[in-house]
Amino acid sequence: MKKNIIFLLFLGFSQLGFSQQGVLDANFGLGPFSYVENDNEKQILTAIEYANDTLFAAGYTGPGVDASLPNAEGNFVHKDRFFYYNGKNHNKAYISIGDEGSRANAIKHYGAYVYLTGYSKDKNNKSIAVVKLLSKDAKLDMSQNFNRDSKVITDFTDDDEGNAIDIKNNKIWVAGRAGDKSVIVRYNLANGYVDKTFNQKGFMFYPIGTQSEIKSLKILADDKILIAGTTNNGTQTDFFIARLNPDGTYDSSFGTNGIKTIDFFGQNDHLNVMKILYNGKIMLGGSCTRTINNIDVALVKLNADGSYDNSFGGAGKVTYDEGTQEDVVNDVDAKVNASNQEIIYAIGYKKSGVYKDVLYREFDSDGSTLPNGPAVNNLSNYDDYLVAGAFGVLPAGSFTSPLTMYGNWFCREATGNYIQFNKLGNTMTMVSPECGASYASSISNIKVRADGKIYVLYQNQLKRYLNNGTPDVSFGNNGTFTGMATSEFDLLPNNKVVANVYIYGTNTQRYSVILDDNGKIIDNFEFENLPGADQRYINKIIYSAAKNKMYAYYSSFGTQFSSPVMCRYNLDGTIDGSFANNNKYISVTQRYGSYDADLDKVDVNSQRIVTVDFTTDKKIIKQYSLDGDPIASFGNVGTAEIADPNPASGFKKIALDNLNNVYILKSKSENFNTTLLVEKYNSSGILDTSYGNGGVFEYAYNSSDSDATFYSITVQSDNKLLISGKRTKLFTDSNGYTIRLNTNGTLDTTFSVQNDGVFSDMEDGNPNDFFEDISAMGITSNNEIIIGGLNKNRSTGNIITYTAKIKKLK
Repeated sequence: MKKNIIFLLFLGFSQLGFSQQGVLDANFGLGPFSYVENDNEKQILTAIEYANDTLFAAGYTGPGVDASLPNAEGNFVHKDRFFYYNGKNHNKAYISIGDEGSRANAIKHYGAYVYLTGYSKDKNNKSIAVVKLLSKDAKLDMSQNFNRDSKVITDFTDDDEGNAIDIKNNKIWVAGRAGDKSVIVRYNLANGYVDKTFNQKGFMFYPIGTQSEIKSLKILADDKILIAGTTNNGTQTDFFIARLNPDGTYDSSFGTNGIKTIDFFGQNDHLNVMKILYNGKIMLGGSCTRTINNIDVALVKLNADGSYDNSFGGAGKVTYDEGTQEDVVNDVDAKVNASNQEIIYAIGYKKSGVYKDVLYREFDSDGSTLPNGPAVNNLSNYDDYLVAGAFGVLPAGSFTSPLTMYGNWFCREATGNYIQFNKLGNTMTMVSPECGASYASSISNIKVRADGKIYVLYQNQLKRYLNNGTPDVSFGNNGTFTGMATSEFDLLPNNKVVANVYIYGTNTQRYSVILDDNGKIIDNFEFENLPGADQRYINKIIYSAAKNKMYAYYSSFGTQFSSPVMCRYNLDGTIDGSFANNNKYISVTQRYGSYDADLDKVDVNSQRIVTVDFTTDKKIIKQYSLDGDPIASFGNVGTAEIADPNPASGFKKIALDNLNNVYILKSKSENFNTTLLVEKYNSSGILDTSYGNGGVFEYAYNSSDSDATFYSITVQSDNKLLISGKRTKLFTDSNGYTIRLNTNGTLDTTFSVQNDGVFSDMEDGNPNDFFEDISAMGITSNNEIIIGGLNKNRSTGNIITYTAKIKKLK
């Protein structure tokens, strides 16, 4: 793990300046630790609109600290809030409305604003809710022009809900249900008030069957209105679609007296989507019941007048069985490809047991199923499903299907998140393998700011804590940067952060951004592309205080380079052309099986850059100055080749200390025993035989049948090494460890409760609440150590739970 920037401030300190005891600080956080996963948020997508090259998304979110499972109805235990997301600048909004919760079901972008509709709930009374937001800033419009607080509540019965929204002629049209009747409400765009020129009331009920609900609404070019939803005739539910005149009355030229109902097998059918296609025809999608245990995809294609398009499935209707118990379409659309072939895209979910899985299928214009798909697969042990799709989101040629899909995935303990699915051939980029695991994943990075604030990267979320271990709620959303998922980060001057971020589910929408002190993306900052490359494929950016520059690791994917490279950025995001003797970049090692830079095979300190690579019989270590020039005094003009019959065996990490000595960390497995090896090469590239045993320090947990696994290394400013990982041996719980090594390759026995140089809170007196692994470390300005990882707790009754925590060692 890379050394913290703060180390550079202490290079002149002697070893006496360090006073770590390696003992837990009981005054840190919640006792001697702080949970880092207690503020997982939920961002459940229900609708999108893609306009002006921007994704506008709506849905709902639970309270940030809620980690409860949804109940049988899919509702979270605690109240929900409207959720809004702007996909261009990655701003988000969370809007509470009803005392008992609120959810957004539909979204419409108009001018500089977005309008969300759904419901609010107060004392078991659900009402239609409309909210107006500034689309870019993701904030309520506080001009007090729109119903004063930018929120409108319309109540008819104790069970009302808005499901669809459209805007035209300075009017907002919202459709849904009012009790057992379909309803349309029209509002004035200017002030949000109900427009009483519509039906003299501002609303109109549509008692279609014994019970009905509008799910989709669209204002047509001639100001007529299309609505579609589900109706109940007292025996079964069916699709319905209706066309209305501009005044809300039925247009008798459409269907039968303005209405068309659609049945499949004489059992319950449910409509989820209506889409007007590029050629004016109408697609409907949802589900139909074939048998009591078999629900299938249901698609309908109509002509503009409501008659069936008989070229589709022979009668305008198509059903599709994915082979599971329940197959449902949530969104449908069509596009003509380069071969002048109409492709119909249907997305939703399939369900064979308890959990949903994503469903994606392509159909020909005649309703026959095309071989393309399934393009996406199960991502976790919980629900994963598609909600909506949009054309033209990614550049042409980025993937074989033009439809970018949006949906939800549920990770550990049903932490729900919006996700973008992109078809890449017949596969897709997968999310983290920890998703759906039975216990929490570990912390991947910790950095400590000069003022003691602590940054923690956990499950692709960047969090910040105060120096006492409590969440810093001034950062991001209640202490967590929630703009996008974070893969890497580093600290910059002026309390800024450089972060590599991405949208879940795609390897094409990755960005390097700067965050301000409040955890917000500085949206007017852009990194230049390295000539011949694309900054979407930067793996990591780090900051060097010595040069006041940023160093970026570029993947070789889609570039002119045969291997990954490192370049240097100025703080304004421009490429430093003087780097590497005006060549702008140096080559770094490629991670096996990928195009990415192997971040374990490169390190940077206050003076030099080091890389390592392996041939069949050599280790090749290179050192460069921070200006990218080979170090003449290291090896042969910057390159040291070290003979080794098996050089890559067990390799874990390369690291530099502050005197430019090189450490290579490896594991060795022998006789059912895995040990940790640390090799030291001096600043000229020669093995330091005075270190450890002939240049190698070896650490074993036990003499036999044990493992000492490496996770992280940090170099203190006195050049002592802190190394952490996980230990296992027979008849003993697996436990995390941190060791401190003297500069001569011996354990520093002033460290830890037991004065043996090894910290393990399981063995240091906390056998029921301890780190099972320690995966990341950071150093505070007063030389205290922040450690983070996966914590195991054994409660009364031997019940075991896992949580991610950070702890502090004095």
